[in-house]
Amino acid sequence: MALARGALVAISIPPLLFILSFFYAPLAYLAVFSAGEGGLVRPYIEVLTKPQYYTIIVASFLSALAVSIASLLISLPVGYYIVHSASRGEATLLLVLFVAPFIVDILLRALSLKLLLSLLSIKPGWTATTLGLLYGNLPLAIIFSYAGMRGVPHSLIEAARTMGASQLSAHLWITIPLASPWLAAGGVIVFLLSLTDYVVPSLLGGTTGFTVGSLIYYLILSGDRWDLGSALTLLVTLASSLSAFLVFRRVYRVLG
Repeated sequence: MALARGALVAISIPPLLFILSFFYAPLAYLAVFSAGEGGLVRPYIEVLTKPQYYTIIVASFLSALAVSIASLLISLPVGYYIVHSASRGEATLLLVLFVAPFIVDILLRALSLKLLLSLLSIKPGWTATTLGLLYGNLPLAIIFSYAGMRGVPHSLIEAARTMGASQLSAHLWITIPLASPWLAAGGVIVFLLSLTDYVVPSLLGGTTGFTVGSLIYYLILSGDRWDLGSALTLLVTLASSLSAFLVFRRVYRVLG
């Protein structure tokens, strides 16, 4: 037992060092930069209270939330169909079709969508940015929905149907609750990716679709305000981590 525990500790050391070196160390570096010359708190207060920054942060959160909710609503019936209605060959084909967009570079996907939106007379702005983020992250939500639906034992659904539950009620009260950890994980990841995306808002946002990712780029690389950019990055990281923690705690509390 002690030998097995020692082996597990030895195996866990390299990934732990990797996370400390390439995730937490850069965050600590940003924390030092965020102090700037005006004190530790001043950059955070300026980011949160300056009207133009505050407006961009709130709009980015609302846009990312809308993309996350829309992707979940769309992915639910798709995941259900792949697991419960499609044949094995059809399910494999659909999964390949949904994963295939990730092979294409995000820049090319955003440019192709920009051309399509221009043909539909949708000008660059928040609408185009939201559609672009939904277009880019929807396959990821579908994969999580499929994984969640796939993990629910079909015998539970059959038992509920035998006891008189309709097909809709069985999936509403059994499949979705049991798949909720995967659905929540997909929603949180889509939310975080949409919140911090830079490529899609840069190509589809125009002059009005300015997001948190664009603002961080502007502050650090264009405006040479490392203190404000670092403070904003840390605030987004903390808010994202807190959101993920609250969502997962709520999901597992409901399941428990």
